[in-house]
Amino acid sequence: DPGNSLNPVKTIGAQVGEILRLHQKSSAAARKAQVLALLTKVGLSHPEQRIDQYPHQLSGGMKQRVLIAIAIALKPDLIIADEPTTDLDAVAQARILDLLAGVMQNRGPGMLLVTHDMGVVARLADDVAVMDSGCIVEQGDVESLFNAPQHSITRSLVAAHLALYGLELA
Repeated sequence: DPGNSLNPVKTIGAQVGEILRLHQKSSAAARKAQVLALLTKVGLSHPEQRIDQYPHQLSGGMKQRVLIAIAIALKPDLIIADEPTTDLDAVAQARILDLLAGVMQNRGPGMLLVTHDMGVVARLADDVAVMDSGCIVEQGDVESLFNAPQHSITRSLVAAHLALYGLELA
């Protein structure tokens, strides 16, 4: 939740810079340059201005981009994204999904995506595990799962997604 994950009394630049300060030995000027580069990489408009702003001055999608910048700052091998587009409007959701897809390209980090939104799954995932009450009930590649869901939970998730487009599960 970007609204609760950012500190309301620290600037965006301070929050992104903090992760770099804690894990890297670099000057304040070098850190600021890295922060600007990260904010640019995640597509935040006017990063020079945003670096001095506070979370309440940003939209939900902008806050989400800041959190993604923090997540990728140390070049992790794996990013865990738990409902990364919840509470975002359709335009912001599409932009965040494009950003996440871009982060994963070119041998970027792997991503464990936790979501109930099958549209997000279809757009970002290669392999899927469907869970019910904490247990995996079905798993496989995205195409197989969408074309021939086996478990009732999977069928209902896929059917709900297809219904958004006026389609029905075969």
